[in-house]
Amino acid sequence: MPKIKKIFTEYGLDFDNNKYGFGRSTECEYTDGTEMRTHEPVKFKKVHARYFRIWIGKIVFIIDSDRPHFCVRKKTRWNFKIVYGKSGQ
Repeated sequence: MPKIKKIFTEYGLDFDNNKYGFGRSTECEYTDGTEMRTHEPVKFKKVHARYFRIWIGKIVFIIDSDRPHFCVRKKTRWNFKIVYGKSGQ
């Protein structure tokens, strides 16, 4: 099994990953490029960044404690989410 490269935990309004909208979701990225999503809590060895993300349609606004501190990204799929998250190992 490949090693975990990064872990992302998000809390908030996310209809894509939470049945009733509000909740927590955790995504693990592995060194081979695969990903796994769960709703179970995961402990971080070290938190690298905290972020606030607003995704409206295909546009995502991100405020991040890591660089760049503010960015706007375009995605290929449509979604709506307002989440606070943290990433780490």
